[in-house]
Amino acid sequence: MEQAKPQKVCSCQRIAIVVIMVLFLVFRNRPLWAGFWIGLLVGVINWYGLSAAAHRAVWLTREQAERYMVQNYMLRYGLRFVVLAIALISYELNPVTLLVGLTVPTAIAVLKYLMTTR
Repeated sequence: MEQAKPQKVCSCQRIAIVVIMVLFLVFRNRPLWAGFWIGLLVGVINWYGLSAAAHRAVWLTREQAERYMVQNYMLRYGLRFVVLAIALISYELNPVTLLVGLTVPTAIAVLKYLMTTR
């Protein structure tokens, strides 16, 4: 049996990340929009990190996968906290729009799942 390879981030996803980065830089002086764009950027990168970790964990033993996922989770959320703390302090972002931006990737994933299962 042939072993499946982990999925790579396609070029359209990389382009989306770059576009979100540019939008954050364009709106960095407007706290409402800057909060949304940086939240969206961090949320999207977090989803890709989770996807890569899950694809790798599938090929590990149960114990290795559990340890790997916990370590990956702690690393991703630690980095997420540091980036968002620096952004909140440096740019005086609006925390509400930041949370909205962080929530959008999850909402899209849930809606996409619901649409494909119906």
